[in-house]
Amino acid sequence: MLNKNLITYTKEEHRLPTGEINKAAKKIISRLVDHGFEAYLVGGAVRDLLLGLHPKDFDIATDATPDDIKNIFKGKCRIIGRRFRLAHIYMGSSIYEVATFRGSDPGDRVIKKGQIIRDNVFGTVDQDALRRDFSCNALYYDVLEESILDFADGVRDLKTGELKLIGHPGKRFIEDPVRMLRAIRFHAKLGLTLTEEMQQSIIQHRQHLINVPAARLFDEMVKMFHCGHMEIAYHVLRELRIFDLMFPVVAEILEEDHRWDAFLIHAFKNTDTRLRNGLSVTPVFLTACVLWVQFIPIYHQLCEAGKNAHDALHEATTEVMVNQRDMLMIPKAIQNGVRQMWMLQLRFKKMYGKGVYGTLHHPRFRAGYDFLLLRASVDDSLEAQDEFWTNIQSMAPEAVKSLIFGKKIKRQKVSHLL
Repeated sequence: MLNKNLITYTKEEHRLPTGEINKAAKKIISRLVDHGFEAYLVGGAVRDLLLGLHPKDFDIATDATPDDIKNIFKGKCRIIGRRFRLAHIYMGSSIYEVATFRGSDPGDRVIKKGQIIRDNVFGTVDQDALRRDFSCNALYYDVLEESILDFADGVRDLKTGELKLIGHPGKRFIEDPVRMLRAIRFHAKLGLTLTEEMQQSIIQHRQHLINVPAARLFDEMVKMFHCGHMEIAYHVLRELRIFDLMFPVVAEILEEDHRWDAFLIHAFKNTDTRLRNGLSVTPVFLTACVLWVQFIPIYHQLCEAGKNAHDALHEATTEVMVNQRDMLMIPKAIQNGVRQMWMLQLRFKKMYGKGVYGTLHHPRFRAGYDFLLLRASVDDSLEAQDEFWTNIQSMAPEAVKSLIFGKKIKRQKVSHLL
């Protein structure tokens, strides 16, 4: 039986741009319905389409169990997850997430200290809606009827521009502390207002984030980094003291030296601009930017203790990654990318000899060069490196040869940042 608060919006009322709905997602929904199941486009895709945005992900919710879905999409489906069992359906080069409606009965649910550890309780669409985090994510689009099912006044909240949790903020944040990060991301990305009650609840319950697996937290931070509005998110993360929890050493240094604050804001602005212009981004870059603040003091201490620059860089990088892993588990591939970007900052100091060719053709050169420009924006002593590595990229081969094998460039004042 459907929730008594259900509001159904017809296509004349919601005016959803149906032409933007992914065709493969429509096919998956139609196939589930043909097999006698309910199936809807759900959550972020519906929300973003109503806001005039262009969603990339088209998630589906159904009353078919993961095993039912696997039987229907033989050879194209994989069941993933332990905390929540989900079906991934492969169509061409894309993956579509199909989730079974969550129920309200205890069943196969494990809760420790209020936090949901495992939840594979299946139910009805109205039960599923009220288990979701925010009202704007409890919207279900019926592809065949072209109607929107709204169980929690999500459409109204989108119109008024408010981000509202379904249920009591404290309870919902304890159940899944990651909702606090999602709230900040949605506020930054969608422009939805965080109520005073929600802000205070985030501050009050932020410590529960330490109970979230470090790998999951890093994934959520990457989503934040790449939401396209990280500059806004950064200020909110600082204000609500979430940033202090995620990057405690970095936050401490920021309080002591405000130059680093300008450095990070510039980094976030650059990434936001790249995303708006449709350019590629990688989690390596902003991870390197944020942790650089922590890296530099350690690097300097090691150099002052007599380590050569190369060894000091590697030792400092390792120490930073070890210090950070209690809160955020950074994958090895990203750690290696960060290490390479930082090593390039040493190589950029040598602006003569055949080593210049190796630096120019390094696979991380572009990211390392962008990082150099970012450092130069807050450090005037890097002006010569900035100019050299900018100009050399557009010079003819003979001019490059003449430059790097001619008279050695006068050594510049050592940057206080490396």
